[in-house]
Amino acid sequence: MTGINHKTAPVAFRARFVFADAEVTEALSAIRTLPGVDECLLLSTCNRTEVYTHTSHDPSAAVVQRALCDLKRLPAISSSACMALDGAGAVQHAFRVAAGLESMVVGEAQILGQVRRAYETARDRGVTGPVLNRLMQLAIAAGKRVRRETPLGARSVSAAHAAMSACRQVLGSIAGRRILIVGAGEMAALVVKVFTAAGARIAVVANRTLDGAHLLAGRAGARPVSLTELPSVTTEIDAMIVAVGALDPILRHDHVRVAAGRIPPLVIVDLGVPRGVEAEVAALPGVMVYDMDALSDVLPSIPSDAVTAAERIVDDAADRFMRWYASRAAEPIIAALRHRAERIAEQTYAQLWPRLPLLDARSQGMVRAAMHTALRRLLHGPTVRLRETAADGEVLQLARELFDLNGDVEGDHS
Repeated sequence: MTGINHKTAPVAFRARFVFADAEVTEALSAIRTLPGVDECLLLSTCNRTEVYTHTSHDPSAAVVQRALCDLKRLPAISSSACMALDGAGAVQHAFRVAAGLESMVVGEAQILGQVRRAYETARDRGVTGPVLNRLMQLAIAAGKRVRRETPLGARSVSAAHAAMSACRQVLGSIAGRRILIVGAGEMAALVVKVFTAAGARIAVVANRTLDGAHLLAGRAGARPVSLTELPSVTTEIDAMIVAVGALDPILRHDHVRVAAGRIPPLVIVDLGVPRGVEAEVAALPGVMVYDMDALSDVLPSIPSDAVTAAERIVDDAADRFMRWYASRAAEPIIAALRHRAERIAEQTYAQLWPRLPLLDARSQGMVRAAMHTALRRLLHGPTVRLRETAADGEVLQLARELFDLNGDVEGDHS
């Protein structure tokens, strides 16, 4: 695994590596064609862009990072801005991400859906295989368990909750406060839900297109406006939540200049990646701006028992995956052992049948089936033990010699 996230790079840097849905297919194709890459997956959210690969021989993290830069037409990036993990470390990270333990807002629910969509996209494009399929399926299942069985899942936090905490930090209670939302997508809808439940009043919804603004405003009981109308409505509201990102900032200095000198200040929370608020806005007196990087400081601390309970689930699931992954080394030997047993059974049957001329076809079939069943039962124990001890190369070599399989195992002649 290699990539950048909120722990390695600030929001302005992360924004340069966000892949929109329309860009993901090209990115997956480019990564899959890197030397040695057998499977790949790209997870790109506002807080992380991470590439998971399974390789026949490891390309360096720098090779994958270079591919990301090429896709975004950016110069090479410093390794200090990136995270690179392999083996058990990469597996543990994937499970922690799906569980929300690596999120800026720890425990947030949105990341699990984002992981699922990233996996489904890669799978549907044919760039995952048995390893990443197993990894993601177990990670998603563990993430569901964390949300269902632990206090972390009961917290029900998100970036929208963090935005609400930021508003409370400045305004005190937000009950009855007038909120303006910029954007009309999934995040904007979540902001409406969270703030309305807390007693705030969604007064205005602003969007690039009025049609989009009308749809969300209608559900929220708010006034829909276009972005050009922002200066005229700024004096009517207590807080703005910018729930959309853009290459060029949507909320500009001239939109909120009329708020200069307000007491209490106008709170602006920028949930956009790339940033939706022009940098100069934060310099206005009477305006308090929070971006994504600042939100982690305004949420209440997480009870340690909630994190511990989630980590137990994650550790158990990651261990299950590592045991499964190690067991794959035993599969060629198990296949050769079964093939040898089936061949012996068929040879024995061929020798036995001429000596039993009175048996009808049904009886012949019963004898044949009984022989194969006996062999399968005999091999069950050794097969289970081989999978359990597959990480030990000496055990696998001993099995080859014990069952005289040298030369019969797939890959021995390659």
